[in-house]
Amino acid sequence: MQALRFRLALWGWRSLSDLIFLVLFKLWPYRRHMVLLNMARCFPTRSEKEIRQMVTAYFRHLADLIVEPFMIGGVAPGSLGKLVNFENTALIDRLLQDNKQIVVMATHYGSWEYLLSLPLQTNCQVLAAYSPVSNKWLNSWLLKLRSRFGVMLVPKSEWYRRTLGWDMGSPAIFVTIADQRPPASGKYYLNFMNRKTFIQSGAARIAVQRDCPVVYLDVTKKNRNAYHFRFRLITSQARELGEAGIMEHYYKALENTIQRQPELWLWSHNRWKFHVRDGQKPVSALKLL
Repeated sequence: MQALRFRLALWGWRSLSDLIFLVLFKLWPYRRHMVLLNMARCFPTRSEKEIRQMVTAYFRHLADLIVEPFMIGGVAPGSLGKLVNFENTALIDRLLQDNKQIVVMATHYGSWEYLLSLPLQTNCQVLAAYSPVSNKWLNSWLLKLRSRFGVMLVPKSEWYRRTLGWDMGSPAIFVTIADQRPPASGKYYLNFMNRKTFIQSGAARIAVQRDCPVVYLDVTKKNRNAYHFRFRLITSQARELGEAGIMEHYYKALENTIQRQPELWLWSHNRWKFHVRDGQKPVSALKLL
């Protein structure tokens, strides 16, 4: 009976996603020019036909992405493995045993909402930042939906205080979506996807200050609405590698992930809003402060 309910629910969510795709791609094109421009600039060797195929695939993924938080929030634990699975959890267990805390650097790739099921893979506390919405009822409902697997959701305004103040003797995983665009152009950038890209280094800063391991979350989409997460070690000694080194390793890993399945990244976001000005230097030239 549970399997039948899962299949019916999956059919319903996918039907809704198909409708959303038609709206976003055909009836009310959502930032289609931005997606096309970003992909064309990041993949200069791809033909126009290939770029347009990637754009279409992206909007199909985006429609799935809109319904997937509700799918993962309502699925029975026994059916969860049909949507998400984790590889190399032994790395997490070993690092927690040796160091107590880990910074996991995730991305706007695949379905990051699925990562909220991570507490089911470990016995320690998992913390993740979130942006509260203004409607109190909606905010409360989203918090309940997203925390049903045990993740501790922390408002972004409190993220640094809570993570840096965490008890050193209490095991924890700090999950950060690390490919965020900074609020202003700032001083530091690196080369990413054939473009000079401004970065935020908050996740690396937390890791360096706590001197804890940093793990990259690699994502593969196995089937529609089904994802595979794999943990890959960036460094076990954050202070030794430094903020700049951590961010360079992270963005190189992210670029490799995107090249594998380009349509899964958040291309409708204006990631390159800011441009390099005179006097600004690449992140590899100096340490981030």
